[in-house]
Amino acid sequence: MELISHLLINDFHYTIVNKMLEFYSNIVEIGKNISTSYNLDVRYFLIIYFISFLPFYFGYFLIIYGTTRNLKLVDVLNFRFKNRLTWSSSSKIGLIIHIIGRIMPYAYIVLFGINLPIWIHIVVWSVIILSVFFLVKKLVYSVSISKFEDIEIIKKDIIDNDNDKKLLWLIYNETFSPLNKISPCKQSFDEDHFSEVLNDELVYKYLIINKKSEIIGLGLITNHFRNTPWISEEYFKENFSDKHESKLVYYFMGLAINKKYRGNRYSIHLIERIIDDLPKDSIMGFDHSQNINPLLHHFTKIIKHADQITRKRIDRQHYHVVKRNK
Repeated sequence: MELISHLLINDFHYTIVNKMLEFYSNIVEIGKNISTSYNLDVRYFLIIYFISFLPFYFGYFLIIYGTTRNLKLVDVLNFRFKNRLTWSSSSKIGLIIHIIGRIMPYAYIVLFGINLPIWIHIVVWSVIILSVFFLVKKLVYSVSISKFEDIEIIKKDIIDNDNDKKLLWLIYNETFSPLNKISPCKQSFDEDHFSEVLNDELVYKYLIINKKSEIIGLGLITNHFRNTPWISEEYFKENFSDKHESKLVYYFMGLAINKKYRGNRYSIHLIERIIDDLPKDSIMGFDHSQNINPLLHHFTKIIKHADQITRKRIDRQHYHVVKRNK
């Protein structure tokens, strides 16, 4: 019996070694065919091919790690994957690394081979160009994100410093004054009402502070409808009664950024911070002028919470005038 077991183990080892040699022989044969057909050095191809395994599988690891970071063992056992799988920055980096590993052997063939069919050039160059594009895009986005290290967003209930009030009014009015000339619907508070908002602890103020400790932006949100007289509280009572009763209906009252600092994605970062602070199962309403920014609602598709929230258009305002000519 011991002899039989020994023979079986040896046979198993022999089979494994044989399979590995067979795999290596197939790779070598493929390399020789490529070398003969397209005038390539098989040694370089094999070296690049085996090196490509590292980014190929490491990319897979990052994709899996990034998408399952919020997944617990109990979720897996109960097959609860909805809203627990997230496409994070680690997943995106992993995808880029994986694609680079995948295209390395083909890139070598395209760059140094001859007599290649045109479709191979089209496919491989498309993959290379797209991979480089997404890599550059990721790097540029990372640079833009690093700018946020120079700012801080703080939440305040009341602004009682006179100098801060004056500065905030200057930023706010400078932002909205031109907009009031574009839309028939007034887009902002006057100075007295704005001052009341800053003193009202039921309106949450989010201040963007730069590295010089200067205020450069402001965001306003509330869950008390007396602060948004242009919005019908009855509508939310009727259509979101449970949320309204639990004070889970918030309304975004606007944001203003110092014109010197616009174009740095600070507004997106501010909105993301506000959404981070919203209680679970709450809703946030907002409105905007079609004339001023017809695409404002698309911001909800590019913030980091885009795959964690649902959007619904509840109304659209139209303004008309008639002119009697006779």
